This record gives sequence, structure tokens and C-alpha cells, in this order.
Amino acid sequence: MASLAILRVTKLKTFGHVGGSEAHTARLQETANADPQQMNLRLIGDRDRPLEEIVKLKIQSSTKHKPRKDAVLCSEMFLSASPEYFRPHDPSRAGEWDMQRMKKFASTSKIWLLENYGDKCVRAELHLDEATPHIHAYIVPINDKSQLLSHNEMFGGPAKECRIKLSQLQDSYAAALAPLGIERGVKGSNSKPKSFPKRANH
Repeated sequence: MASLAILRVTKLKTFGHVGGSEAHTARLQETANADPQQMNLRLIGDRDRPLEEIVKLKIQSSTKHKPRKDAVLCSEMFLSASPEYFRPHDPSRAGEWDMQRMKKFASTSKIWLLENYGDKCVRAELHLDEATPHIHAYIVPINDKSQLLSHNEMFGGPAKECRIKLSQLQDSYAAALAPLGIERGVKGSNSKPKSFPKRANH
């Protein structure tokens, strides 16, 4: 079975949402099915300041005006590949992976994030304590021309435009991962990526 690239984007519209997301991804709260013996890695961003503070400072330093009440303050991106890539001999063995494959996935994804978003990507967290390695990246969606927050400009607004931009984004990410043997999913498919198997409790 082919190994497929996985990319999803979520809107964080309030600083409460930003803080809540960080509580999960930075493991500031207990997380079900996460192995406390495994260390997650921060690929982008420092550990000295809370994510909410970092996002606020980025907005203040890079935008002309105070964000609109309905503005998306931060865009959270989920990046991964199907289990077949990380453990080709037995994809069902949750919590296990080939170390070299994992490192190549992490480094390639980090390069892709920096090439596409530069310092707008204020944090990227590699999770190794769940069933399958994956990355949570936080991008402050600043439009360079208008110097305003605009998730819609970056990732699409209305449903049709959003689908087009997300498809283009998935094309780009899959192209970056292609040298690793990871492929693009079927374009226009309504199927969602199958759920990762849960890590067995030990």
C-alpha cells in the first residue's frame, strides 16, 4: 500500500483557542494515548515563551492595524504521512517506527514549512509520543502586501476557494515528500485519511 502525505489546517480565532491548542501540543495537560516516556521535539520556535505571547508579538510587529474581531489569529497545520511510511513491515504496530524514516520526514517537513512560511511559522512540534509521528505547526497568516492578518488569503475563504488552495497546498507538501516515497492522495477525494491506530497501553 502506498504511503500518503497528510495535511490539515485549523483556524484559531481567539487567543483562548491558541492557548488551548498549545496545552495539547506542548503537553501542558494530560493527553490520552500519549506515552509519557517518549520525548516530543520542537522543530521550530523557542521554549521560553508561551505560544499566545509569541503570536501576539508577531501580530504586533508585522501588521498595520489591530486585528478584526473575526480575524483568524493563528493557523494550525497538521502534517504527517500514513503509517505505511513509518513502519513499512507492519503499519499496525502503533508507537513504533523506523528512526531514519522519521528523521527524514521531520527534516523535510521543517524545510518545507520554512520555505513556504518563513518566520510566520512561529512553532512546529514533532510528536513522537502517539501512535504515528506527526507535526503540529503554527502559522501567523500575515498578508505581506496588506500587512494584515488574512487566513483566507493564505489558505482560502469560501468553500470552493478553500478547496482549491488546500489542494494546491497538498500538492506542494506531497511534492516535497515525494523523494521519501510518500505520495499525494487522490485529488478531489471526499475520503478522510484513515485513523492512526492507537498506541497500546503498557
